[in-house]
Amino acid sequence: MELKNNTILITGATSGIGLEMAKQLMNLDNTVIVTGRNKEKMESVKKMYPSLNVYPLDVTDVTSIHSLYDRLIKDFPKLNILINNAGLMKSIQFTSAKMEILTDEITTNLAGPILMTQTFLPHILRQKNSAILNVTSGIAYFPFDKAPLYSASKLGLHSYTQSLRKQLKKTNVKIFELAPPRTDKPMFSGSEEDNAQVDRIPQMPIEKVVQTMITGLKRDKLLILPGMSKLLRIIGKIQL
Repeated sequence: MELKNNTILITGATSGIGLEMAKQLMNLDNTVIVTGRNKEKMESVKKMYPSLNVYPLDVTDVTSIHSLYDRLIKDFPKLNILINNAGLMKSIQFTSAKMEILTDEITTNLAGPILMTQTFLPHILRQKNSAILNVTSGIAYFPFDKAPLYSASKLGLHSYTQSLRKQLKKTNVKIFELAPPRTDKPMFSGSEEDNAQVDRIPQMPIEKVVQTMITGLKRDKLLILPGMSKLLRIIGKIQL
């Protein structure tokens, strides 16, 4: 697809891979909108990158999603690309985890992208060059017991993305999936023992992950697997 002169909304983009997406896509002459729920991070991003459009959003809150939709359709009527990037990765032990922690991670990683898509889809369907990209993970393809709800919710998002693609096959909306490997800005933080084990997994520079994503989008590659993610997908299939 053409990656110039688009209006792109990226959720959870005040840091990490989302912010890197915003920077690289903005440099390709796109209008980029980023969201976050941390006020300090949002203010910091706006100071560093004045050309970015920053809006508050909590993807776990339907009212917040609807409020954002109402504002963006008015402010950016040409919005044509949605990137569902917001995500949480927590070290969880089921024997001691609190219910609110479980709910927050599941809602952010799985329900959030589904609700965002459902809200913005009618508008995106009306655009000529349009797309939705869901960010899953290289560890979506097998159980990762150190962050079990992360891998489970990302696998759920992978399945949802496939179903969405089939249902929208005859429309002008392209449905992409990006499954990043472990990056040099890791999300996981657990016990010292768990961290030591995870640290053995090779890291991929976050800039390169996004460069691979952009190349994949330009080539209409619907499943984008940077770096180790290709191997992780194969390992997951073998385990099944």
